[in-house]
Amino acid sequence: MLRNNEILPIDDLARMLRAVSDPARLRLLRLCFDQPTSVSELAAAVADSEPNVSRQLKQLATAGLLRRARRGQSVEYLPMIGGGFAAELALQLLARIDPVDPELCEARARLRALETGGATAAELLASSRLGRALAAALDVALARDDATGARVLAHVGHRELLELLARRPSRVTLRIDTAVERTVVQRWAESEGLVFDYRNAKQTRESPPYDVCVEVPRPNELRELAQVSPWLGRLRDVLGDDGVLWLALPYDLLDHDGIAPPLRLRALLDEQGFDCLTLAPVEAEGRHLLITRSRARARRSERADLTVPDARRGALGV
Repeated sequence: MLRNNEILPIDDLARMLRAVSDPARLRLLRLCFDQPTSVSELAAAVADSEPNVSRQLKQLATAGLLRRARRGQSVEYLPMIGGGFAAELALQLLARIDPVDPELCEARARLRALETGGATAAELLASSRLGRALAAALDVALARDDATGARVLAHVGHRELLELLARRPSRVTLRIDTAVERTVVQRWAESEGLVFDYRNAKQTRESPPYDVCVEVPRPNELRELAQVSPWLGRLRDVLGDDGVLWLALPYDLLDHDGIAPPLRLRALLDEQGFDCLTLAPVEAEGRHLLITRSRARARRSERADLTVPDARRGALGV
């Protein structure tokens, strides 16, 4: 029970409660209370982008739950000095966080890997039941799409999926957007004798189209349903015509306005130029995902666009 009798403005209390109402921010708060940690280290630990993590930390700091301290060229986040309601609230919440929360355990393992430099492969990319479930779902089916010579692009953070992709006949390109995360994955891959190419988002957009794309968004990468459609549009842009997209999305992200998540996902894929071929649920460690195999429809050629009569072009909104 909270014992602090400090009286605070309602706006300040609301700001604190909003800051701790998100699972991702609670995990970041826990990590910062474990030890002072920088934005880049935390981004690698939770497998999210540095801008996203920076925004989350700023919200926690603005609410008085964390403070910033400079260490050399970097800025670390650590607990607020002194007492007060915010500090007591943070301690009460953190004392009740499940210490074996899968995502928190993975984040801690990645941080240990960054600190030691000589960490084992198991510490660099933690094994998980969810990773094994996703790999099992793709193992046999992926073989039909990944013929020798196919250009394969993957954006995944599960050790088991990376091991599966490395066994495929094609050379796989991993899309990784932060230098720290790339260091972690590259070090792990080298320790396991696995070979990948590495590109960031800008480099993948500038590359020739890929034949196969495997996408498993990080837990914090897609927070709202409105983000899904433009995200699918960007995936369509890096795939060639008839390219295959393997995709896993959180069930609860798609559960909105009474529309069944499978129906919503099919509609979103269709909207961005994909034909949904198969769709199946995968569940492990309390996370429920929908995994789908879809094919990118051929885009209309410029010549075809130019032959559409003006009146019809207006009716179609082109």
